[in-house]
Amino acid sequence: MSKTIDLMSSPASKNLIARPSERSDEHQRFLGFTIGDSLSALIPLINLQATIKISLAEILAVPQMNESLLGIINYGGKATWVLDLAHLMGGTGYVRTAARTGMGMLFQVQNETVALLIERVGTIETYDLQQCLPMGEAMYTDRIRSFLAGYFIDDAHQSRVVIDLDRIVDALIGTPVTA
Repeated sequence: MSKTIDLMSSPASKNLIARPSERSDEHQRFLGFTIGDSLSALIPLINLQATIKISLAEILAVPQMNESLLGIINYGGKATWVLDLAHLMGGTGYVRTAARTGMGMLFQVQNETVALLIERVGTIETYDLQQCLPMGEAMYTDRIRSFLAGYFIDDAHQSRVVIDLDRIVDALIGTPVTA
Protein backbone atom coordinates (compact mmCIF):
# COMPACT_ATOMS: atom_id res chain seq x y z
CA MET A 1 0.00 0.00 0.00
CA SER A 2 1.47 3.36 -0.97
CA LYS A 3 1.11 6.40 1.19
CA THR A 4 1.00 9.95 -0.17
CA ILE A 5 2.80 12.53 1.90
CA ASP A 6 1.73 16.15 1.72
CA LEU A 7 5.08 17.95 1.77
CA MET A 8 3.46 21.37 2.02
CA SER A 9 1.79 20.56 5.33
CA SER A 10 4.97 19.28 6.96
CA PRO A 11 6.68 21.52 9.52
CA ALA A 12 9.98 21.24 7.67
CA SER A 13 8.59 22.65 4.43
CA LYS A 14 7.06 25.62 6.23
CA ASN A 15 10.14 26.57 8.23
CA LEU A 16 12.80 24.79 6.17
CA ILE A 17 14.04 22.97 9.24
CA ALA A 18 11.60 21.24 11.54
CA ARG A 19 11.74 22.80 14.95
CA PRO A 20 13.24 20.46 17.55
CA SER A 21 10.96 18.81 20.04
CA GLU A 22 11.61 18.63 23.76
CA ARG A 23 14.09 15.81 23.15
CA SER A 24 17.73 16.66 22.54
CA ASP A 25 18.13 13.92 19.93
CA GLU A 26 15.93 15.44 17.20
CA HIS A 27 17.57 14.62 13.88
CA GLN A 28 16.73 15.38 10.30
CA ARG A 29 18.12 14.00 7.07
CA PHE A 30 19.56 16.29 4.39
CA LEU A 31 20.83 15.86 0.85
CA GLY A 32 24.33 17.27 0.50
CA PHE A 33 25.69 18.93 -2.63
CA THR A 34 28.18 21.61 -3.69
CA ILE A 35 27.37 25.00 -5.18
CA GLY A 36 30.15 26.24 -7.41
CA ASP A 37 33.61 25.09 -6.45
CA SER A 38 33.46 25.34 -2.70
CA LEU A 39 30.13 26.03 -1.00
CA SER A 40 29.01 22.82 0.74
CA ALA A 41 25.24 22.93 1.01
CA LEU A 42 22.33 20.90 2.38
CA ILE A 43 18.65 20.72 1.51
CA PRO A 44 16.17 19.02 3.86
CA LEU A 45 15.40 15.60 2.42
CA ILE A 46 11.76 15.96 3.44
CA ASN A 47 11.42 18.77 0.88
CA LEU A 48 12.92 16.78 -1.96
CA GLN A 49 10.54 15.18 -4.45
CA ALA A 50 13.11 13.73 -6.86
CA THR A 51 16.50 14.19 -8.43
CA ILE A 52 16.62 14.07 -12.22
CA LYS A 53 19.19 14.55 -14.95
CA ILE A 54 18.40 17.69 -16.98
CA SER A 55 19.75 18.45 -20.42
CA LEU A 56 20.13 22.19 -20.95
CA ALA A 57 18.60 21.70 -24.42
CA GLU A 58 15.33 20.53 -22.73
CA ILE A 59 14.83 23.82 -20.93
CA LEU A 60 12.31 26.14 -22.56
CA ALA A 61 13.37 29.73 -21.89
CA VAL A 62 10.72 32.11 -20.59
CA PRO A 63 11.23 35.76 -21.63
CA GLN A 64 11.42 38.61 -19.12
CA MET A 65 12.11 36.40 -16.11
CA ASN A 66 14.79 36.56 -13.46
CA GLU A 67 18.16 35.69 -15.06
CA SER A 68 18.65 32.87 -12.56
CA LEU A 69 15.44 31.24 -13.73
CA LEU A 70 16.58 29.33 -16.81
CA GLY A 71 13.07 28.37 -17.94
CA ILE A 72 10.76 25.40 -17.62
CA ILE A 73 10.84 21.68 -18.33
CA ASN A 74 8.07 19.13 -18.55
CA TYR A 75 8.35 16.80 -15.58
CA GLY A 76 5.53 14.34 -15.02
CA GLY A 77 3.24 16.33 -17.29
CA LYS A 78 3.70 19.52 -15.26
CA ALA A 79 5.66 22.65 -16.01
CA THR A 80 8.64 22.72 -13.66
CA TRP A 81 10.77 25.83 -13.21
CA VAL A 82 14.54 25.29 -13.52
CA LEU A 83 16.69 27.52 -11.33
CA ASP A 84 20.42 28.11 -11.66
CA LEU A 85 21.18 28.13 -7.93
CA ALA A 86 24.83 29.19 -8.30
CA HIS A 87 23.81 32.22 -10.40
CA LEU A 88 21.05 33.20 -7.98
CA MET A 89 23.55 33.20 -5.14
CA GLY A 90 25.94 35.47 -7.06
CA GLY A 91 28.27 32.86 -8.58
CA THR A 92 29.08 31.86 -12.11
CA GLY A 93 25.92 30.76 -13.81
CA TYR A 94 25.54 27.11 -14.68
CA VAL A 95 24.83 27.80 -18.36
CA ARG A 96 27.98 29.90 -18.59
CA THR A 97 30.02 26.72 -18.16
CA ALA A 98 30.74 24.06 -20.77
CA ALA A 99 28.28 21.64 -19.15
CA ARG A 100 25.42 20.35 -21.28
CA THR A 101 23.60 18.50 -18.50
CA GLY A 102 23.16 18.83 -14.78
CA MET A 103 21.23 17.37 -11.91
CA GLY A 104 17.91 18.85 -10.91
CA MET A 105 16.76 18.59 -7.31
CA LEU A 106 12.98 18.92 -7.48
CA PHE A 107 10.95 20.33 -4.63
CA GLN A 108 7.59 21.97 -4.15
CA VAL A 109 7.25 25.11 -2.11
CA GLN A 110 4.58 27.83 -2.22
CA ASN A 111 2.62 25.72 -4.74
CA GLU A 112 5.47 25.87 -7.26
CA THR A 113 7.53 22.93 -8.45
CA VAL A 114 11.13 24.02 -8.86
CA ALA A 115 14.27 22.18 -9.96
CA LEU A 116 17.51 23.49 -8.51
CA LEU A 117 20.09 22.86 -11.22
CA ILE A 118 23.42 21.75 -9.78
CA GLU A 119 26.45 19.87 -11.09
CA ARG A 120 25.98 16.72 -9.01
CA VAL A 121 24.09 15.40 -6.03
CA GLY A 122 26.07 14.32 -2.97
CA THR A 123 25.24 12.08 -0.04
CA ILE A 124 22.40 11.87 2.44
CA GLU A 125 23.49 13.19 5.83
CA THR A 126 21.82 13.37 9.23
CA TYR A 127 22.19 16.31 11.62
CA ASP A 128 20.88 17.14 15.07
CA LEU A 129 18.58 20.12 14.54
CA GLN A 130 19.64 21.65 17.85
CA GLN A 131 23.15 21.95 16.39
CA CYS A 132 22.03 24.23 13.53
CA LEU A 133 23.87 27.52 13.92
CA PRO A 134 22.69 30.94 12.71
CA MET A 135 24.58 32.67 9.91
CA GLY A 136 27.05 35.28 11.14
CA GLU A 137 27.41 38.63 9.39
CA ALA A 138 31.01 37.87 8.43
CA MET A 139 30.08 34.56 6.83
CA TYR A 140 29.78 34.76 3.06
CA THR A 141 28.35 37.72 1.19
CA ASP A 142 25.00 39.33 2.06
CA ARG A 143 23.58 37.84 -1.12
CA ILE A 144 24.57 34.27 -0.25
CA ARG A 145 23.46 34.63 3.38
CA SER A 146 20.04 35.85 2.22
CA PHE A 147 19.30 32.34 0.88
CA LEU A 148 20.56 30.40 3.89
CA ALA A 149 18.72 29.21 7.00
CA GLY A 150 21.83 28.40 9.03
CA TYR A 151 24.66 25.91 9.01
CA PHE A 152 26.03 22.78 10.61
CA ILE A 153 29.60 21.75 11.32
CA ASP A 154 30.24 18.27 9.89
CA ASP A 155 32.51 15.53 11.25
CA ALA A 156 35.46 16.98 9.30
CA HIS A 157 34.87 20.36 11.03
CA GLN A 158 33.69 21.97 7.78
CA SER A 159 30.61 24.19 7.59
CA ARG A 160 27.59 22.86 5.68
CA VAL A 161 25.07 25.61 4.86
CA VAL A 162 21.33 24.90 4.80
CA ILE A 163 19.44 26.31 1.82
CA ASP A 164 16.19 28.12 2.67
CA LEU A 165 13.81 27.05 -0.09
CA ASP A 166 11.15 29.66 0.75
CA ARG A 167 13.66 32.50 0.36
CA ILE A 168 14.76 31.16 -3.00
CA VAL A 169 11.22 31.00 -4.35
CA ASP A 170 10.43 34.44 -2.87
CA ALA A 171 13.42 35.88 -4.74
CA LEU A 172 12.20 34.38 -8.00
CA ILE A 173 8.56 35.38 -7.82
CA GLY A 174 9.14 38.64 -6.00
CA THR A 175 11.47 41.38 -7.10
CA PRO A 176 14.01 40.45 -9.77
CA VAL A 177 17.49 39.53 -8.56
CA THR A 178 20.27 40.91 -10.73
CA ALA A 179 23.72 39.42 -11.12
